[in-house]
Parts: sequence; C-alpha cells; structure tokens
Amino acid sequence: MMKETTLLKCGAGRADMTPPVGIPHILWGARTVDLAESIHLPLRATALCLENDGTRLLVCDLDLTGLPTNVCDEMRAEIERETGVPADHVSIGATHTHSAPVWNAETTNGLSPDMPGMNLMPAWREKCRQAVLSACRMAVESLQPARIASGYGASEVTLNRRFSTPEGRMVVSPHQGGLRDTTIALLRFDDLDGNTIASVVGYGTHPIVLAHQNTAISAEFPGALKEGVEKLVGGICLFLQGSAGDQIPFEALSGDVRLAERIGNRIAADAAATLTAMSPMNYRMDYSHVVESGAPLGVQKKTVLADTPATVRVAEAVAELPVKPFEAIDVLEERAAATRAELHALKNDGADHETLADVHFRARRADIMLVMARRVQGVSTVPIPIRALRVGDAVLVSAPMEIFSATGLAIREASPFAMTFVGGYTNGTEGYLPPAECYAEGGYEVELACYVSKDAEAVFRQSAIELVKSLHTA
Repeated sequence: MMKETTLLKCGAGRADMTPPVGIPHILWGARTVDLAESIHLPLRATALCLENDGTRLLVCDLDLTGLPTNVCDEMRAEIERETGVPADHVSIGATHTHSAPVWNAETTNGLSPDMPGMNLMPAWREKCRQAVLSACRMAVESLQPARIASGYGASEVTLNRRFSTPEGRMVVSPHQGGLRDTTIALLRFDDLDGNTIASVVGYGTHPIVLAHQNTAISAEFPGALKEGVEKLVGGICLFLQGSAGDQIPFEALSGDVRLAERIGNRIAADAAATLTAMSPMNYRMDYSHVVESGAPLGVQKKTVLADTPATVRVAEAVAELPVKPFEAIDVLEERAAATRAELHALKNDGADHETLADVHFRARRADIMLVMARRVQGVSTVPIPIRALRVGDAVLVSAPMEIFSATGLAIREASPFAMTFVGGYTNGTEGYLPPAECYAEGGYEVELACYVSKDAEAVFRQSAIELVKSLHTA
C-alpha cells in the first residue's frame, strides 16, 4: 500500500549562459561560417526542484545541443555539493538546439585549439557551469508548497525525418508518411494561491529549424516555446526534449530565425491550451443563489477539496546495450587526421566556401565515426542508465541517447502511469538508438552517430518498461 505523503513543494530558477559573438559556431558540416555573428535567442539554464516526503530532485533544461556524459557527471556532483540534492536525483537535459556552440569545439569536427574564436571557449564553458549551479540554487531556495496537474496535449509540428530519396538514399528531411509522435507531455505546478510556479513541456522533435545557413547563436524553437508558454501560463517553463531521434519540424533546415520563432510559438500555443485548462487545485462548483441583474444570474460557489498526494520518487535501471562493429581504430584515426590536415591547409590557403564546405562535412563525419568507435573499443556491451522520475501519477523517463519515436510510443503505451514522458539527451550524450528495422535502411542515425547494434533498442525498451512498472508499484 502506498504511504500517505505530505504536500508537494516546488521551486524553479533560471540563469543566462549565452556565449559572446565571435565564438566558434561549427556544429554543421555544411556551415557557411565558423564564428557566430549574432545572438538570436539567448541560451539559458532552467531548473525545477521538487520535494515530498523526504525525497528531493532537480530537473535541469539547458539550451545546448548536448553535453559529454563525463561533464554531466561532474556537474551533477557539483550540484550535490552546492545544494545537497543527491547527484543521482539530478537530471541534466539538453534541449538539443543545433545553434549553440559545440561543448568541446577545440577537438571536434577537424578543428584545433589555435583556430579563431577558440580562446572564448573556456570562459563560456565556465559560464555554463555557473549558470547551472545558479539555476539549481534558485530552484532549491524557492521551494514552496504546491499543487500539480499533469496530462497530454498535442501539436502537429513534428514529422518523421528519415526520408528515402528517389535514388534510395536515406537522408534527413521531412517525411510525410513516416511514423511521428505529436503528443505533448505536460505538468503544471501552482502555489496554494493558484499562481503558476512552473510548467514542464515535453515534446519530441529535432531543433533543426535553423541549419547550416544560420550564423546566429540561438535557443531555437525550444527558446521561443518557453517564452511563449511563460507569457500565456505564467511561471517558469522547462522544455524536455522527447524521443526526437527520427523527428523533425514540418518546416526546417533553414537560415530564417523567424521560422524558429513561429515553430516555437505554435508548440507553445498548443501546450498552453492544455496547461491553462488544467487545475492543480481539486474543487467542486455548486449552485448558491440568484443575483438579480438585467438577467437573473445563478451564482455558483467553489468548494476547495482535499489535495491529492503527489508522490516524488526516483528510480534507475542500467541497460547493457550490445555494440556494433567498427573499422580498426588506427584506420579511423588516419582518416580523421587526413581530413583535418586537408581542412587546415585549405583554410591557410584562403580557399573559397564551396571548397571548404566539401571538407567540412567529410571532417565532421570522420570525427563522429572515430568518437563512436573509441567509445566501444574493446567491449561488447555498454551500460546505459535509464532514469525514471515519479511525480504524482506522472513519470518522466530519460536516458543519454537519441531515442526514436517508436521506442517512446512503446514505453508510454506499456506504462501504468496516467502521464508518461520519454526523453533523451539527459545526463550525457551517447548517440542514436535506432530500432532494428532502421539498420537495413541505413542513414546518418544508423551509419554514423550510433555505436549500438540492431538488438540494442529492444533491450533498452524492455528495461525502461520494467523500470516504469516497478516504480508505479513501489
């Protein structure tokens, strides 16, 4: 039998971590510039703290593409020292914007520490670390009694992104006929006076509205989404990136920052329509009396009912995911070194953009493949943690993978919770987790940015379902 709990407490905080103009802007292999030329939407760290019955947790959303797993581990340890919240109760998620600096820019995509703008990277990384700590401190220090409501909305923004060209090549592009998940997972936390403290919007689609043509730093559609929800609902909004591995907005791969704003605003409006209809307070409306006006008005009386206990629990499982074979490390290292040397020589010679673009994408692909191969060198499986956070009758499931929509849908369908969210990009970045049938189709998610075998997704899916079910009965 579930133990009766005390009233939930909630707090939220936010801090800025926007980099300066001139910092390397080098995520895209087909990029047109190497340095950021402007700021579109600021990058921020947002934190939500929840506490009940002696259990306290922190959920962070960072406007970044992702963070190395070891960096997340370091940050969570720092957060524990700073706030007292145990590191294994801290979730650090990336919104996955593709218009933020790459965390380890000096050593990726064929680049080197002596290139222009690289001198700005250490100070920016420290700014990010301090922003995360500041947001978490604010969230913990602002804890107050709260009520919760959770549920689902929907937004038609997302489409499948695995598109087969007439020649049979699998590429990243909107695919009208592919599997997609339009569900928005929503939570709203109000204080005891009915003011919204915070909301959580969970939705799965890649923030690649802005692509290689974009020269601005931007939180992309998640930044616009959060601002929109905050205007419509109040409080601080967190965005949790969902099972976005094979998802893309219906308009994407653009250099038009206005499009990112429109996409974010549309999802915000869809989310707010449900959030504003929710009621964290339990109440009943009854007829009271008549007031005579131009028409007789039947006045109703609101009776506040007892609050529903909101259990807060954290659980984790480790899935041992089988890995796929790679070419020999020395072969991959030679290939990456060769493309890096070619890129540096062309830059030194003042090569034109078209020539550089050809080497940029080859250097990026060589670097990705080498990183993946090194991650699984000498092992047959890799342990991947799966985190489940229970808040009332809602559960937030996360992992440091790029999860496909089919996986998220299957876990949600099997979940006994009233509201289930499945997201990736949390507490690290470990690559894509494609379902088995995708391997025969090929494509970037299978061939490059992935180190697991076709059997891995089934192992992950089953582990996540068992974790969620066990948390529900705990």
